[in-house]
Formats: sequence, structure tokens, C-alpha cells
Amino acid sequence: MSVSFELSPEQIALREMAREFARKEILPMAREIDEKDEFPAELWEKMSQPPHMYTGIFIPEKYGGNYQGALSAAVIMEELVAVGKCGVAGVMIEAAGLSVSAIQTGGNEDQKRKYLPIVAKGEGIGCFALTEPGGGSDAAAIKTRAIFKDGRYVLNGRKRYASFASEAKYILVFAKTDPDKGARGISAFLVDKGTPGFSVIERVNCIGLRGHQDEEVLFKDCSVPEENLLGEEGKGLKYALGTLDKTRATLCAGFVGLARAILQEAVKFAKGKKIFGVPLATHQAVGFSLADLDTEIEAARLLTHKACWMSDQGVRHTVETARAKAFASKILLKAATVAMDTHGGYGCTKRFDIERLYRDARIWVFAQGAPNIQRLIVYRHLFKDIR
Repeated sequence: MSVSFELSPEQIALREMAREFARKEILPMAREIDEKDEFPAELWEKMSQPPHMYTGIFIPEKYGGNYQGALSAAVIMEELVAVGKCGVAGVMIEAAGLSVSAIQTGGNEDQKRKYLPIVAKGEGIGCFALTEPGGGSDAAAIKTRAIFKDGRYVLNGRKRYASFASEAKYILVFAKTDPDKGARGISAFLVDKGTPGFSVIERVNCIGLRGHQDEEVLFKDCSVPEENLLGEEGKGLKYALGTLDKTRATLCAGFVGLARAILQEAVKFAKGKKIFGVPLATHQAVGFSLADLDTEIEAARLLTHKACWMSDQGVRHTVETARAKAFASKILLKAATVAMDTHGGYGCTKRFDIERLYRDARIWVFAQGAPNIQRLIVYRHLFKDIR
């Protein structure tokens, strides 16, 4: 079996295009997005336009998308974040992929034709509502209920960490249709914006990824027609976990990109700052730490690319993706800490981008499953024969 670490000519072209887009469109507004802490609608619109169509990279062309495959999407994601120095740019790609991937997995043709073009063309963003206030990592323990009555499903419950809920054109919500069946009693529903009984009740201010709009939503006697059931009853958690397997792989590329941006800031500062009459970079205590970090970022990239490659081959990659996310999360946090130590007190001021990037890193690692949950997946794989 041959092994190649080279990108294809098409992927190299995508990488260069993403770098140029990030340099021209994302980098100039990165600080402003953080300061305003509002949904960057202007950036979303630019990301959706040809020839880039980044909002549609998870969606087939027949639905208006610009499908690229997991590995190509990872290449794009890394460059947008690394060169744009903006975690939210990656979050927008991440959020765009979550709901549409689930719809492609479980949705019927009518649902695909109705909802996928909305995101593909940048007409709106979708929201993926799984997590609840009383439980995060234990997705099977959700309490939101959906009761079928007179040809409609009536939803009641609350969801937390519903990214961009107030901006979304639709919400993909997971609820229990048969609580007695536990995880096998969870179903998924598409709720259009403006549906009576659905409301955004709180916007949670976060330490980083400002502009992300992390929100809590309420479903109170929210009635949707039977055709808004995604796929089959009882398969909602299967659709959710299958989606997270795919999107976590490309999410890791965002972590690699942010770690790259952070490392570049540290290197730039270490070269320009003099201490004891020589550049800070000449001190091995600093230089070796940054050299180790460079090596570890490369390792995180390779783990990410392997998981994405397996996704493109149609091979199950749950464990490989968990390894990539656990390691990429660890390296992203290490990068933030090392870079902040390199900057010293300067890094704690708004004059340097590392202050913003540090905050982005600290919060982003919890997206789509906390790092320890990824370690748990690998742990269970190692000890699967132990009961």
C-alpha cells in the first residue's frame, strides 16, 4: 500500500485561494468582529459568493453547493483560520456543516431541496440544537420531548449552545419521541424560523469566539408538521453522531489553523523583542518551546488529514477522529499558553492579537465534544473487551 502526504494540484489551488480570501476579507475585520460581538453577516455573505462558496463546501452541486470532500474542506478551513487569524471564520464553516450533513444523512429529497440551498447559497445559516442545559456530553440523556398528535409533532424543551440560533433560517432539533427507549427513542426535527412556540431566550456571552452567538433556545408547545421529521423516528441520535464524526474531522483543521496563527504571532514577537541585548528568539528556552510546538502542530495536521481521508473513502473513522480532536485540542491550548508566555505581560493587552487568539483557543476546544470525551472514545476502543 502506497502512502502519500502530498495534496493534489486541485487541493493546492484551493489552499492558495483560501489564503488569498483570508488575507483580503477575513484578516482586516478579525478584530472588529471580536469587538462588536455580533454575527458577521458581511463575512458570511462574502464566504458564500463564487468562486469560493465556502458556505456550501459540505453540500453537493445539485443542491446549489460546492462540495469538496472532507480533506479538501480541511485544507480550506485551516487556511481561513490561520491566515485570517479569526476563529469565528472557522466556526461559521463548522456551523454550516453540522445541520446540512445531518439532513444529507437522514433527510428525504424534499427536505434536501428545501433546506440545503439556503446554506449553500448563503441565504441563511442553519442551527444544530442537540445539547441541553442539564447535560452536555451525555447526548442520550436529553429531556426535550416531541409528542405526535393529530398529524403533527409538538416539541417542548430547552437547548443550550445552539450556535447562531437567532440568525438561523431553520433549527435542527433533537427530541425524545419515546423516552422509554433511551438513546433509541431520540428523533430529529426541522423547525423553520418564526414557528410559534420557538424562541431564543438567552444569548450567552463567552470569553472568546466573539461574534459566535452562543444561545439558549426554548420550545414551548412548538408544533411542526409530520413531514418535518428528519428520516425515521428513533434514529435522531444516529444522525447526530454520524454528523459529528464528519464535522469533527474538519473542525480539527480549524484547531490546527488557529494554532498556526498563534505560533506565527509568538515567532514574530520573539524575533522583534530584545532582552539582554539580543532577540528573545535566540534564547533556547524560548526557541525550543516554539520548535516543539511547530512539530506538534504538524503532527496534529497529519492526524486530521488521516481522519478526513478515511471519511472521503467511506471508512468508519470515529476513533481516528477522536484521536485527532483530542490531540489537536491539546496542542491548540499548548500553543496559546506558550505564545502567551513568550509575549509575557504584553500578551495580556489588546495591542497584540495573541490576547484575542488565546481567548478563541480556550473556548473552541469544547466544540462538538469536549477533549476528554474524545479521550474516552479512544479509551473504550483500547479496552473494548473489558466489561
